[in-house]
Amino acid sequence: MDQQLAQELKQGTIAPLYLFYGKESYLIEETCRWIQERISSGDGNEWSHTVMDLEETAIQDVVREVETASFFAEARVVVAKHAWFLTGATNKGKVDHQVEELLRYTQAPVEENVLILTVEAEKLDSRKKLVKELKKTARIAAFPPLEAKDLERWVNKRIRQADLLPHPQAAHTLIQHVGSDLRLLDAEIRKLSTYVGAGGTLTPSGVKELVPRTLEQDVFQLTNRVAQRRTGEALAIFYDLLANREEPIRILALVIRQFRLLLQVKVLASQGKGEREIASLLGAHPYPVKLALQQGRSFSEEALRTLLERSIAADHDIKSGRIDKVLAVERLLLSLEIAGTPASNKSL
Repeated sequence: MDQQLAQELKQGTIAPLYLFYGKESYLIEETCRWIQERISSGDGNEWSHTVMDLEETAIQDVVREVETASFFAEARVVVAKHAWFLTGATNKGKVDHQVEELLRYTQAPVEENVLILTVEAEKLDSRKKLVKELKKTARIAAFPPLEAKDLERWVNKRIRQADLLPHPQAAHTLIQHVGSDLRLLDAEIRKLSTYVGAGGTLTPSGVKELVPRTLEQDVFQLTNRVAQRRTGEALAIFYDLLANREEPIRILALVIRQFRLLLQVKVLASQGKGEREIASLLGAHPYPVKLALQQGRSFSEEALRTLLERSIAADHDIKSGRIDKVLAVERLLLSLEIAGTPASNKSL
């Protein structure tokens, strides 16, 4: 969260109008809850909090809602999600938004109530009159995807908030198992706090024992074994996934996605682009981009193209009925050791 905004909320300074945008929807939702808690003073009054979807509800109806006095609470919070009309995106709903009503409201917002506009977009369209006005009258905060270091810092903070002591490698191990989704990470930390107990130390071994890996993370480990030319271990991961009743076609789809990401990241990095810029261009979270940069060093660009082509060909053979799906993935993994020549060796 924006540090200045966090400080304002801790001090109890609440503005009548907010605009939150960015890809970290969990942090946006959490910030909305914090504002609600400070408005309601923990009285649990559900009438003091309203959430409206702008893909289904017109902005003029939202304005009418926030301007309506409540008989049940002194102050109210109205959250209006999916404010795509503040971005360059086309209207994702079938709603006729009369944005001039919101423009009118920005000039004289109801001081005792709070209106929060949110949109999961990387940036706003600063050319629009309404956006220009909101920049003058609203408290605006961006919630971009957390960088790798910030992500580990966030996980460590949550571990401590769960009354656990984090081992130096616990956060990294948890992210490896769960991925970069903050909602899932928070849920797993809550579960771990129950198992470990208040005041206990969360260790990497504890994470490995108690937290199941996601399919995406298992596929990352599988491709990592390919990168290290450890085909036997890659096959072992594949067989473990089959034993857990994962569908071979789904596994293959994720393998294709990972090789495509590796290739895209390697090409963009060769053009001098950094992690943040690559993540923005690909619409990806910075953390998997960082991992892809590390993993991609084991391959030449030509090798990655070959790996991707063979993976796509295997998928086509399965879907056209030319080969059994398990056999197709087995053959693919066996062939990748030859195709996946390390980047230091340019002969393919």
